[in-house]
Amino acid sequence: MEINRRIFLGSMLYIVSASVLPSELKKSLNLTVFKSDATFFEADQFTLLYDIADIMIPRTDTPGSMDTHAIQVLDELMISWAATSTQQQFNQFLSEFLLRAKSTFNTSYFLLGREKRQSFLELIDERAFDKDKSDFAIAYKRLKALIFHIHYSSESANPNFFLVPGGYRGSLTQDELNVIYERKYL
Repeated sequence: MEINRRIFLGSMLYIVSASVLPSELKKSLNLTVFKSDATFFEADQFTLLYDIADIMIPRTDTPGSMDTHAIQVLDELMISWAATSTQQQFNQFLSEFLLRAKSTFNTSYFLLGREKRQSFLELIDERAFDKDKSDFAIAYKRLKALIFHIHYSSESANPNFFLVPGGYRGSLTQDELNVIYERKYL
């Protein structure tokens, strides 16, 4: 199943009702640690995803993944959109990611400083897009694509954002479409 704008926008309704998860910023590591489980992901998984997304799309003079709530939306998509195979794929990826970090650094990913976590993610990214055709690389590329899709489909990251009001209507006349476009620019 492929994510499309209608499914994505439908899932955005969840973000409004999603509770704010208690978290703690570990300043020495520059890491936000979540203390309770999200809707789908467990607290450690959510912490890992939040960090990965923040490394991929940090806040600069433009909004980062934290500003667009990319991982919160991803968490809700895992319930509303993802097939069981996708859920399993991401769970396995996150487990293997943590194991690879532990074998590389002889310590937990969550105890690494920001620079080491970033260099580790850059290494994973480079290998996944180079020659690696493993399930791990496929899952990583899929996760990265979803994070970027969610981020750049958000209002704060997309200057051309236009939320189509109401339900899906497959056939619009040109006049009806023009009325919708006019509302945007008023």
